[in-house]
Parts: sequence; C-alpha cells; structure tokens
Amino acid sequence: MKHIAAVAAAFAMGIMANVVTPVHSQAEEVSKVTFLTNYVFNGRHAPFFVGVEKGFYKEAGFDVNIAPATGSGFVIAAIEGGQADFGMADFSTVTQGIANGANIKAFSVYTDISTSGLASTEPHENPESLLGKTIAAGQTNDARVILPIILKEKGLDPEGVKWQAADPSVYFSLLLSNQVDLITATSDGDIPALTKIAEPQGKQVHFSSFADWGYDIFGYVLVGPKKTVDTDPDKAARFAAATRKAVEYAAANVGEAAQIMVKYNPTMNVETVETQLNGTLQAMNTDYVAKNGYGVATEDRLAHAIGLVRTALQLTAELSPSDVFVQVGN
Repeated sequence: MKHIAAVAAAFAMGIMANVVTPVHSQAEEVSKVTFLTNYVFNGRHAPFFVGVEKGFYKEAGFDVNIAPATGSGFVIAAIEGGQADFGMADFSTVTQGIANGANIKAFSVYTDISTSGLASTEPHENPESLLGKTIAAGQTNDARVILPIILKEKGLDPEGVKWQAADPSVYFSLLLSNQVDLITATSDGDIPALTKIAEPQGKQVHFSSFADWGYDIFGYVLVGPKKTVDTDPDKAARFAAATRKAVEYAAANVGEAAQIMVKYNPTMNVETVETQLNGTLQAMNTDYVAKNGYGVATEDRLAHAIGLVRTALQLTAELSPSDVFVQVGN
C-alpha cells in the first residue's frame, strides 16, 4: 500500500505540472452535458464523480450528468446519435469506428495503457491458449476489437475464439458457473470485485492482461462529436482540463475519491472502489506520461497505434492521426 500511495502522489505531482485550465468566465452560462463511461460504474470512473463533487466541471462551464454504458461501441453510437455529449472509449474501438464512418473524435487520453484483458478460473499464459475457448462479452465490448488485434499480431486466426454475447451484469455468474471459459474483464474494475465473489466459492481468479500480450496502444480516451471537437475546441479543452484536475485530485486523495464515488453510488463498496482506482492510477502513471504529460497523444505514437489497428482489423480507410485525435488545451 505504501508503494501504491507513493505512485499516486508522484503521479499527482506530475500531472499538476501539465495541467493548463482554460479560463471560463463565471458570467457564462453553465451548459448541461451527458458523459458516458465505457462500462458499468467502478473505481476507474471515480475521478469523474470527483469532478462533479468538487465543482471542477462547474468551474469549466458544465453541469455534468454521468451515465454508464455497456462498452466503447455503445458510447460511440450514443455520441454519434446525439444521446451523449462526451464519453470515454477504448482507443482501438474509436479508431475502428472512425474508419467505418463514425463522426466522432478523441481529444484527450484518460488512461495511457489498457487495463483490459480476460478473467478465468484457469490460467491462460498466452493467446494460443484461447483457441477453442468461449469468451463472454457484450456486443459493443472493447475486447471484441482488441483481442483480434492481438491474435493477428501473433499469427493466430481470430475465428478460433468463440464469443458469447452477454450483458456485463451476468459475466461473473457465467464464469463461476462454468458456462463460459473466460469473460472480458479489467484489472482495475472487475478483478477486485470478481475475486471477492470467487474466493468464498473456493475458486481462484486468473487475469490475462492484453498489455502483457503485446497490446501497446493507448487505453481509454475522451471522445466527442467530430463537429464539436473540430469547430468548438474550447468546449472540449475545458472538459479535458476539468477532467485532468479531477484526476489530479483523485490521485492525491484516493480514499476520499472512493468515498465520493460511493456517495453517488451507495451500493458500491469503498474498499473495492479504492482498489480499483489504484489500479487505474497505475495505468495512468507511465514513463510515457512522465515524459509527455497527462492526456497527451504524440504524433508518432498515434501513427503507430492507428497503423496497428488498421492492419490487424484490415481497415481500408486511410487515417491520419488528426482524423482520430486532436490535442486540446495543451
């Protein structure tokens, strides 16, 4: 715990040096916006609630309503359909969506590396071990995009994996009742909660990290309608800056951030939320972030990530970094 606290403190100090908050006049009208998280609420999303509780979004000119989603694909569809103003989504899914014509664009990096992977009650040390196995995942879940990228990179046929469509609310029960071999999961969101349920049943939870299998692409990014991001970059910049401020506060005050999350979501457990948030902070606190700053996507890394996604998913659309991501407020 001392190490985690030190990581959080160092991360908080690091991003403080990179936060540039666009000025918002108090006389300006506060606008209502709907923000979608990529998944059902967990500790990864605590900073957004911190931003609401501490007034960071209000100071930036927003009255934010935070709502959960069932995957990055859902977030993209909702934003494109005008049902949400901003959201967070997996970078690969965003790239695929834009290649297929989605009118969205990313404008800030939320987690530098992915915390996504697969959970099982038997260890899976490499992608080859997944062939012939059944994985539960919602139709819009990030894993349906990320895993084929990994398999293609390893020279494996993505068709060798069987997918079972399921709602996130039943993932755990499907796995623990042996109805599926694996479920899509995140190290920061799902594993702490799943472990708590599995241990009393005498079952051990194993996590296979996509990052450990060579997936070196950005994790979650903040996204909005392409028209908004391109024609009103100040709006996106203010939202990104308020989010950075909320992340900074959460990193420096993990326990309080967990309590704030539970205040808005009383059915959640403070200890679990704190564990989840600490996992997210580790995905934010990387050597890349220390060098380039929180929320930043460099041109070369964007080009590499986009190229990898295009090749693995056989996307025909030509995409430049500016088609997928625009840096605001830095």
